[in-house]
Amino acid sequence: MSLLVVALIGGCGSSTSTAADRSDPALASEESTTSSSSMTPPTAPSTSSDAVPATESPTAAPTPTIAPHLPRPLSPGLAGKVIVIDAGHDGGNASHPAEINQLVDAGNGVTKACDTTGTGSFDGYPEYAFTLSVAQQLAGTLRAAGAQVVMVREDSSGWGPCITERARIGNEAHADLAISIHGDGNDTPGARGFHVLVPVATAQNATMVPAAQRFGTLLRDSFPATGMPVSNYLGTNGIMARGDLGGLNLSTVPKVFIECGNMHNGDDLALMRSAAFQQNAADAIAAAMGSYFG
Repeated sequence: MSLLVVALIGGCGSSTSTAADRSDPALASEESTTSSSSMTPPTAPSTSSDAVPATESPTAAPTPTIAPHLPRPLSPGLAGKVIVIDAGHDGGNASHPAEINQLVDAGNGVTKACDTTGTGSFDGYPEYAFTLSVAQQLAGTLRAAGAQVVMVREDSSGWGPCITERARIGNEAHADLAISIHGDGNDTPGARGFHVLVPVATAQNATMVPAAQRFGTLLRDSFPATGMPVSNYLGTNGIMARGDLGGLNLSTVPKVFIECGNMHNGDDLALMRSAAFQQNAADAIAAAMGSYFG
């Protein structure tokens, strides 16, 4: 979920009046966790100063190692629960720079851009497409288990919504649980794996933090069944606390983010492109939710 905002794209500038300096994960831009570059999906690499040049060869795509799909019984406790699914970014963000560059109050004393374009592979597979695929499959699984699902976005034809709106949707739905799905984009050699972003207590979200942190641990424990390893570059044992993300700071309902893998790593990307991994990712998230309510 390494980010880019067109002209002010997801990570250049100061941590308060603009999107944050991405060299410091604690001050990274909204929904960004790395110091890496982003891309302007779906076809062109980022033009930001830390981006990989457009002339660089695409990342090789090795054969993915995908864990066997093992459907897990979901807890009957999911029935009747309200779950908000936030597929990170949107397909129209790159064509709406003025809108997504608007600065908003992200809570906890942080000001950030409304949204960003997200990251993607060097050959043009965008984060927003990956996140929507996983989100749609997760929604189907949860609805089959009797949950009431609220989708922050149903397709990739629009822009935004702003990070403030993404949090508001969950709050106004009185969600029992909310999740924001992402892919990262880190250029550190060998950087790969997933990690879960959990909130830290602020004046706005303190009540929900213990529950969110408990769910984050369950999700961390569930996700390796997909075949994606735990992150070797950010977080501690797959968990990273963040106090600079509007999606977490402004949420009054239990919410976490998951970076499902590093789209700038060839091994992770090969997994993330595959339909089998996307289904496994959705099932791993659903299983963690079942455990949370079970």
